[in-house]
Amino acid sequence: MATVDESARPAPRLDLHVFITGANGFIGRAMAARFRELGATVTGVDLVADPDRGVVAGDTTDPESWAGALDGVDVVVHTAALLGPAYSLERAWHVNVFGTHQVLRAAVDAGVPRFVHFSSIMAYGFGFPDGVDETYPVHVDNDVYTDTKVNSEAVVLTAHAAGEIDVTVVRPGDVWGPGSVWVRVPMQEMAKPTGFPIPDGGRGVFSPVYIDNFVDGMVQVLAKPDDSRGQVFNITDGVGVPCSDYFGRLAEMGGGRLVTLPVRIAAPLADLVGGVIRLLGTHSDLAAGTMYMLNRRGTVSIAKAQKVLDYQPLVSFDEGMARVEEWVATEGLARS
Repeated sequence: MATVDESARPAPRLDLHVFITGANGFIGRAMAARFRELGATVTGVDLVADPDRGVVAGDTTDPESWAGALDGVDVVVHTAALLGPAYSLERAWHVNVFGTHQVLRAAVDAGVPRFVHFSSIMAYGFGFPDGVDETYPVHVDNDVYTDTKVNSEAVVLTAHAAGEIDVTVVRPGDVWGPGSVWVRVPMQEMAKPTGFPIPDGGRGVFSPVYIDNFVDGMVQVLAKPDDSRGQVFNITDGVGVPCSDYFGRLAEMGGGRLVTLPVRIAAPLADLVGGVIRLLGTHSDLAAGTMYMLNRRGTVSIAKAQKVLDYQPLVSFDEGMARVEEWVATEGLARS
């Protein structure tokens, strides 16, 4: 299997001061490292400070204590959000919508000229058509993550339309790679006697974007301000992978167990079991929305990002899996 030629990755000079919300997260750390390699000054905010990486402690819903860190910033990259469907609508709205509003207002007040907002392909809802592109309307689906991402997009695009700040909306696919949520959590669940549930035999479509590919797309967003201003971009690996294949490979690596049920049974059961787990004080992503997400049947087009940003996902699905397998072995998670 061929490996990626690192020299083929986009490497424009980034003479920018980039501020990342959610800077301690999987994506935030990966972006910060790459941006610095390309010459950027990178700072950020998260719930826990990391002074060595320029990260201050703060809550995105209450920026008063950290807004001074926005002085001299060229672009805010807003990643901070509650992920998944396993939160109350009020809590998810407070972080994902109101929090976006608060960060955006702080950026405008500080005179930051650009704001890159992380949405999700989930903004299309669960039933989007095959090959969906950015011209397709967003769709609320009575799911807290989907619906709050739709509303957060409205917050930032309204500010752009008013001429307050230049905004770009990025809709990532399912970001994966060694140590990611989409690797760690399924493997943890597969290792349990109950196994990891996937609906309808795994015929749903997983829309992966390997972390290095996603970071390369973000480099191009930052490097092409004139082309990305006011735009929405899907950024994925450009393929749709059956859930049975993606999660099946993880199960083979860790010796875990997949369980499949018709979605009409899996969705309410996930709500029930996940709800009980959460009532007992343990976080769980088991929810009806998770089952509907894993049962999506459409793929996502990246033609716009390829044309406008010159984005090319260099790490293939097979190579990404090889890297994940190496990580699994290193972490002692491989089946014996």
